[in-house]
Amino acid sequence: MEIGEVKAALGKRVRFRDDRLFCDGDYILTGCIIRLSERGKYYYQAEIRDLKQQNSVSIVDLDKLTRKEEKS
Repeated sequence: MEIGEVKAALGKRVRFRDDRLFCDGDYILTGCIIRLSERGKYYYQAEIRDLKQQNSVSIVDLDKLTRKEEKS
C-alpha cells in the first residue's frame, strides 16, 4: 500500500501478507505511523487490528498491506 492510499483505507479491511512470518489474512487498518530511521530516512508503518481477536493490534510494514475491494 502506498502512503497516499492510507487515508481512504483507515477503518476498512486490508490484507496483510508476509511470507517470512507465514502471515496472510484480513485486518482492519487502524493507524499509520511515520518514523525516522537511524540513517535519517523516513519510513511508514501500519497499525492493524485482527478481525477475530479484537484486542490484538500489530505494527507492520505499510508495504505488506493491500487494500481489499469493498463489495457493493
